[in-house]
Amino acid sequence: MNSFTISLTKSKGSPLYEQLYRYIAGEIRSGGIRKNEKLPSKKALASHLHISQNTVETAYSMLVQEGYIYARARSGYYVSGISDLIPNPADKKPCSLPEPEPAWRFDFRTNAVDVSSFPFKTWAKLNREVVYQSPELLLPGDARGDASLRESLSKYLHEFRGVKCSAEQLVIGAGIEYLLMMLCSLFEPELSFAVENPGYGKAVSVIKNSGREVKYIPLDREGLRPDLLYESGADIAYITPSHQFPTGIVMPIGRRAELLRWASEIPGRYIIEDDYNSEFNFMGRPIPSVQGIDGGGRVIYMSTFSRILAPSIRIAYMVLPPELAEKYRLKFGHYSSTVSRFEQQTLCRFIDGGYLGRHLNRVKNIYRKRRDALLSILKALPCSDRLRISGDGAGLHLIVEAPPGLAEKIEKNAESERIRVWRLADYYFEEPKREAFILGYASLSAEDMEKAAGLLFAE
Repeated sequence: MNSFTISLTKSKGSPLYEQLYRYIAGEIRSGGIRKNEKLPSKKALASHLHISQNTVETAYSMLVQEGYIYARARSGYYVSGISDLIPNPADKKPCSLPEPEPAWRFDFRTNAVDVSSFPFKTWAKLNREVVYQSPELLLPGDARGDASLRESLSKYLHEFRGVKCSAEQLVIGAGIEYLLMMLCSLFEPELSFAVENPGYGKAVSVIKNSGREVKYIPLDREGLRPDLLYESGADIAYITPSHQFPTGIVMPIGRRAELLRWASEIPGRYIIEDDYNSEFNFMGRPIPSVQGIDGGGRVIYMSTFSRILAPSIRIAYMVLPPELAEKYRLKFGHYSSTVSRFEQQTLCRFIDGGYLGRHLNRVKNIYRKRRDALLSILKALPCSDRLRISGDGAGLHLIVEAPPGLAEKIEKNAESERIRVWRLADYYFEEPKREAFILGYASLSAEDMEKAAGLLFAE
């Protein structure tokens, strides 16, 4: 190559040598100048571009330093093999993007909430107070979460769920999955986990990604079966007793006592109690938490504010037995909290001011009415005598079973009418699988549920 086709000008706002450097580097990266190709001499290029040799020398020196070109003694400058390392965009295959989700007419998803019931004014007011009155929150806080929030949360849990703990046992983090990941690292690598089948797939993924063996334990009408838990040889049991996900089973007190007996028999056994949807019990006063009736420090309690407030408020927490709380402090005490201190303090004021209790009563009433509306709609359907409904005593979804022919028709209707429903079978990790549909109702109005049900169950 004897010359370059480039227009250099002082009006571009960068030195001439930098313009020349960028041009040659770009040509090399794009393959316009190929590997081992000789560049023009400094004198020839300076003459061609009407610039000084010093300008060309500076540009060439920058290219040599960054590995674009190399010098041969008494021969000149040559292009390095950088074009082999940086593929030409023209040679790339087009990127295959995932198909966009369809626009659902009606969505019976289980992880939704009624966004209109969020206490916008109160939350905004408290948040402003925190921001303007607490500049110290810009500094790092306790890895376990701010002490004031942990203190408020310990009192709230004792009052509403019968949990027995001190602020020192609480750890606050950005979501159940994050806390479960941290928890897994506190146990010896050889310990195995038992999980409910069907169950919460994200929790299973976290446990497996932590390198732990997972054993799937079938359920009966009262929840996870203790006899099969014993047979599994597992060391740690992950359960959702207040509203088993996804079946909706509420574990009775007798079964909870059986599992506590299992945990207490051998040192090192633990129960992880994910208190999923415990706030939304429509059968009367909620059954006390497993942690609250545990006298031996064998239960790790976990829950979140995602369903009470909103999924985007990523504030979850766990209560560790004293020995695990100390182990956590020693292992992760130097970490940073994953929840903003401003969000933590807003929640702290929300709890201490009595707003959380009032908000919970309000949304519980909203969701009870929606559940009742959906039950009435399902019972009024022409095919209602062939439907079996379960899991409606608590939580924000219920289960609908249908005979094979009708079930196939429901699936076809869901697809053709763009109605999102979930299959219970998809939450099983092993055979046999129970076929049914999961209908979440938290975000749907009674009018929308009636329209959706009419289309979904049409024969």
